[in-house]
Amino acid sequence: MQSTQITRPNPQDEVPYEILRDIFLLTLPERDCDRIHPSYPPTIISQVCSRWREIAFSEPKFWDTVILSPLSRHYFDDRLKPFIKSGNVQLWFHRTGGSHTLVLGEEAPDRPSNCLIFFLFPIIVEFSARIKTLKIVMTSSSHLDYMRELTQVAQFGELARVEIHAEMLGSMTNLDLNGVGEIHAFRDKALKLNEAHFRVDMAPPVHFVMPWRQLRRAKLTGCPGRLVFLSDWIALLRLCPDLETAELINAYDHPDTWPDEVSLSEVPKELDQGEGSSLVSLNIQDADSTLRHGERTGAPECMFIHLSEFAHLKHLEIRVLNAPWHVHSEQPERWFVEALRGLKSLESLTLYTSGCIDSPYPHRIRTIVQAWTAIPPGGFGALRSFTLQYSHYHAQDLVPLLEGPLSTTHCPSLSTTIVGGDNEMDIWGKLLGDSSFSSVVDRLKVTPRSEFN
Repeated sequence: MQSTQITRPNPQDEVPYEILRDIFLLTLPERDCDRIHPSYPPTIISQVCSRWREIAFSEPKFWDTVILSPLSRHYFDDRLKPFIKSGNVQLWFHRTGGSHTLVLGEEAPDRPSNCLIFFLFPIIVEFSARIKTLKIVMTSSSHLDYMRELTQVAQFGELARVEIHAEMLGSMTNLDLNGVGEIHAFRDKALKLNEAHFRVDMAPPVHFVMPWRQLRRAKLTGCPGRLVFLSDWIALLRLCPDLETAELINAYDHPDTWPDEVSLSEVPKELDQGEGSSLVSLNIQDADSTLRHGERTGAPECMFIHLSEFAHLKHLEIRVLNAPWHVHSEQPERWFVEALRGLKSLESLTLYTSGCIDSPYPHRIRTIVQAWTAIPPGGFGALRSFTLQYSHYHAQDLVPLLEGPLSTTHCPSLSTTIVGGDNEMDIWGKLLGDSSFSSVVDRLKVTPRSEFN
């Protein structure tokens, strides 16, 4: 009698195509620049078996993103050189079909080094009509010519988001800066562009010719060669009348750029606003102050908030530098709270620090809370969410604040979240169980810092 061999199907062969595809999509790396690594999806998925390879090759979302990791100080990373030179970027994008939108570019380095604009330029031109997100890094003044040339040879009909990181190797002289002039790239060719991120040290962002009026989201990030000045912020508000979301990273209230001293001759006058900003969400991180008339302001965030009438601002997030207030400052914490109180539509406020919340000095967040407790109630009636990084050592500060200016009478819908250290959760639990917190505990919750954001 002849034996019969029964072949059992692999379990994954019985899983429907759509379910496997969705599972594979969930395995894509969190960082876009990791996608091209051969040990990560999508490449590793396509090497398991013929069915997985078929699924991977038939799904455009696996191959629509090529973001190159920042280069080291060596001219080429061993992995990036063969990937680009062998035409893999074009291969990936051709797998997406002829109409799927694309993400292309280079991740910005922490410090200026070499960049890939020379090699990426022809790829940008080839796929310009399908690029939805574009990240450009430039480390030499000569690279600006690539931006200008894009105006002549590329069409960006689908471009919605652009990041421009331009940190020049070596310092540019005043003659170099004067010779930069306007940098044309996307104007009149990117009708869908609504988000832009600038990190540049060679010129103000206003030197880039953009469809400013289209922008709804903008991010200005300072770098060692040039921080984000108040003049940049003013120009952004004037150039983008319909801006809804803005981020200011490493902002600096340099005395030469205060509102009464700044020159905005390069900003078109017809774009000046008369009805205040349309901004809904604002994020300010690590703003630094300087001496003005011999005194340090201590609250540079206030200057950025005071520059316009934010009648529509609903969400504000501020990361303050964890440094003590200077003795020359005249009640900067009260000034800060007064600035917040002027935001009549504010619904959510997040206040935290990049440093350790505990300090031998009175750190800024605690002095703000103390000043806030001391002011008369009013001005925060719309506030619904207040997230505050705080130490359990000063937990008692929160009771008079939530019983006074932020009480249910003045802020009936307010819920407060305290961000504490991961090792403080048990301590916070015991504190909130104390009778001294009974009047406010129903509006308080605590989350560990590791889960914050």
